Amino acid sequence: MRKRRRADQLNLKARVDTRDAARNAVTRPGDAAIIVRGRARSIVMACPCGCGDHLTINLDPRSGPAWRLIQRRGKLTLYPSVWRESRCRSHFVVWQNEIYLFGRNEFDHRRHPKLEECVYQQLADGRPRHFSDIADSLGELPWSVLVACENLVSEGKINELEKPDGRFIRPPRPSNIHVVERTS
Repeated sequence: MRKRRRADQLNLKARVDTRDAARNAVTRPGDAAIIVRGRARSIVMACPCGCGDHLTINLDPRSGPAWRLIQRRGKLTLYPSVWRESRCRSHFVVWQNEIYLFGRNEFDHRRHPKLEECVYQQLADGRPRHFSDIADSLGELPWSVLVACENLVSEGKINELEKPDGRFIRPPRPSNIHVVERTS
């Protein structure tokens, strides 16, 4: 199959009840269809790299390891990233209908001061936390919280434990106690 142009946007084409219907709806890189039978079971998408493959991504944790599909304000986010271990070997993130192919384009690191402050406060107890756990506690998208964490790391306000572990910690504040030696 001839390589097609890569996709930067997810294009939800349909919500269907069979894999065949999903595959028929998905024709171009970035096209996707959600298979729904009572609940979202999987998402079928044309690989965004343009290789022509169809990917079936499990959304149902009862069927084994599953991705989370988050729908907000008409936009879709998948978590965690999709990393193909065969064929084209693409690695990508779907975040608010944007597709970020690793090695081709990077996350948008725009500053969101309110979110960054909320993330900073979540780390006040000095315990390491994974960015997805912080996102869940704040009701935010995991990729948005990851960017907020990376911005806070760049400012020296928090530290990431072993990269790419995804866990962050707020370093202890230096003590304001000064030791003064007395001389007699």
